[in-house]
Amino acid sequence: MNKTEELKPCPFCGGIAKILVSDDEGNDRNEEYEQEPWSGLSFKIVHTFDGNESCPIATHIGETIGSILYDNRKELIGRWNLRHSE
Repeated sequence: MNKTEELKPCPFCGGIAKILVSDDEGNDRNEEYEQEPWSGLSFKIVHTFDGNESCPIATHIGETIGSILYDNRKELIGRWNLRHSE
């Protein structure tokens, strides 16, 4: 359900972020739903507070980061892995 494929560690705490499957309304779904998405298919980033207590963006257990739903895994991975060099 929570794949970590190719996601870089959190830029704030170094913790693990995961990909969560959802429908187009943002309801959490399992990996099997991805094969037959009857209510649209989206993906979101999860970086939980559990294990990352000092992270400023991991605020609640099991909560997604932000409110963005991505159309595919590639887009989500690209946006999460985007890092700016100063």
